[in-house]
Amino acid sequence: MGDEHNSGLEDDSFFDKKTTCRLSLQMIVERHLPPEASSWDYEEIISALNKITHVRLDRENIRQIDNLELFGSSVTNVYLQKNCIKKIENLSCLTNLVFLTLAGNKIKKLENLTGFSKLALLDLSDNQIEDFDVDEFPQSLVILNLSNNPCTNLPDHRGSIIQELPCLRQLNGEDVSREERLEAGYCVSSEEEEGSEDSDVGPATNTVPTNSHGRDNEPGSVKFMANEMLTRSQQRLEESLTLHKQRSEDMMNMRIKFRLPPVSARSEGQGSGEI
Repeated sequence: MGDEHNSGLEDDSFFDKKTTCRLSLQMIVERHLPPEASSWDYEEIISALNKITHVRLDRENIRQIDNLELFGSSVTNVYLQKNCIKKIENLSCLTNLVFLTLAGNKIKKLENLTGFSKLALLDLSDNQIEDFDVDEFPQSLVILNLSNNPCTNLPDHRGSIIQELPCLRQLNGEDVSREERLEAGYCVSSEEEEGSEDSDVGPATNTVPTNSHGRDNEPGSVKFMANEMLTRSQQRLEESLTLHKQRSEDMMNMRIKFRLPPVSARSEGQGSGEI
C-alpha cells in the first residue's frame, strides 16, 4: 500500500485541483462513490467505477467531456445537463450508451455520435446548434430533443430528421405522427393505423421494442426514458419559474428599500439579458 500504485485519493496525481471546471477523477468519485472511497487505492476506485451504469455529472460547470473511460462498458445512462460544454467528444468509450442528455450546455455542432448503435434517447435541448447533418444522428434514436436550438427554425427540419431516423417516435417533445411516418415513406403497421399505443418502436425492420412483457416502465425501457426526460423538462421549467419569482421579489424589495419609482414591465425587461 506504500508504493505509488496503491496510493489513495490524497495523491494529487489523480486530480487537477486547480481547474475547477475540469471533469476530474475527484469530481467523478465524489458524485458516484461513498465517502470512504477517499481512502481507497486506485485499483479499488476503478473497480467500483466499472460497475456504475448511470453517470450523473450535471450542474458541475464542466467545460469539457473527459475521463469517462474510467467508468467502463457498464454505463447506459449519462447525465451532463446544465454545464458549460461546447463540444460533443470523448464519449466513444461508452459503447453501451442508451440515454444521453447534454441539455443546457453551449454546444454548437452535432458530431461524434454515429458510433452509438444502442443510443435510444438523446437530449440536446437548450444549446446553440444552428445547423446539423442528419447523418450525424445514430439510427437507433427513439427520442430526440433539439428544443430551444436555432436549428429548429430551419425549414422542414422535423421532416428531414424523421425521414432519416426510422426508429424515431418523439421529436422535440412531440410524438411522431402516423401521417409523418407515412410521408417519410415508412411502412405503417396495422397497430399504428388503429392508433395503438403498445406497438413496437420502429418499422418492420430495425425495430426497437419497448417491452412485450408488461415491463415498459422499467429502467432502460423507452417509456421509462421518455417519462424521465419529461420529468427533467418539468423540473427545469419549475426551476426557471422559481428563479424568476425570486428575482422579481428581490427587485421589489430593492425598490422599497431605496424608494425607487416603479417602472413599466416593458422598460424593466430591456437590456436584462435573461429572465
